[in-house]
Amino acid sequence: MKNHRMNIGITVLVGTVILSLLSGCSELKQELPTATEGTTQIHPSGWKSSSSADFHGTFLKKKSWTLADCTPCHAKTFKGGVSNVSCYSCHLSYPHEIFAEVTPPFAKGHAGYLASKGYPYGDCRSCHGATYAGGSRVDVSCMGSGCHVDRNGAAKSPEACNTCHGDFSAPANDLVSAAPPKGVRGETLTSYRGVGAHQKHLTGGTFSGVTLCTECHRVPSTLLATGHIDSNLPAEVVFGSLSRVPSAVTPNPAFNSQTLACSNTFCHGNWRLRRSSSPYQLVYTDSVMMGANKSVVWTGGAADAACGTCHGLPPTGHIAAGLTSCWTCHPAVMDQSGKIIDKTKHINGKINIFGLERSF
Repeated sequence: MKNHRMNIGITVLVGTVILSLLSGCSELKQELPTATEGTTQIHPSGWKSSSSADFHGTFLKKKSWTLADCTPCHAKTFKGGVSNVSCYSCHLSYPHEIFAEVTPPFAKGHAGYLASKGYPYGDCRSCHGATYAGGSRVDVSCMGSGCHVDRNGAAKSPEACNTCHGDFSAPANDLVSAAPPKGVRGETLTSYRGVGAHQKHLTGGTFSGVTLCTECHRVPSTLLATGHIDSNLPAEVVFGSLSRVPSAVTPNPAFNSQTLACSNTFCHGNWRLRRSSSPYQLVYTDSVMMGANKSVVWTGGAADAACGTCHGLPPTGHIAAGLTSCWTCHPAVMDQSGKIIDKTKHINGKINIFGLERSF
């Protein structure tokens, strides 16, 4: 009788453990599609078909490509785990084990993986085809399931400029959208080097018009151009013509990669005008009029480029005049309140006096 009661107790205990295990599995899979009762199939039949509403790529996209729900069954390495099913039986290199290791400042998901590995786009093409529209190994288009498309739903190649930096949702031909934010590592704050004053330069700020990308970078003709994505180093700063406008002093612009400061640029006041060569000598108080040669920090914000920082108000060597008097001689540039009314005529490499432009 005692043994019988003991057996009942063991049966109850085992049953409790089984119920506990089933409950645990249910909790692990609560974000996954419902399992099929009495079978080993966890996912619906359309899980592997890119044309199905139950395609696992669509499911993962809705979860921002977070793969945490996959690891309890397929292991953190995605090579089998308790399911004994390796993701690599279908995928050549995705999902990537590195996903679990990618930490800030890299972005999450496959974007972070690509950044951390130096952008091996060849690996993507080996599976998804030369145009990313689907290959012999993986018949899935990178532009399918609403992945690499713009805000209008138009397909956009993974090699578009604004795929890695800038506004991902913008059309590929909108070059302004290629300027961060976001940065290549997912940065959005202007205090990050990868963001900084990109938008202020490319879209025009309070005092200047559009500054082309070529004024600070060698713009690659293609994604795989030498010096573009073949290095994990920060983007190289190579100053263009506006920074080097010739005057009585050679600007000799420089960028300090440690302090992130631009110095000796024409744009920020490294210029001189000689009285002897000016048709308006009465406005001079010295033999030379000059800018302030302001050293600006890329992540410094608006204070680093406020009115009066790149040249005095008025410039050194100029007769005394208040900001609201500038319009008297520069009516095409300023209004009577001292506000810039035509940014294209300010910091453009020319002197604009009485509506006429001449070179420095």
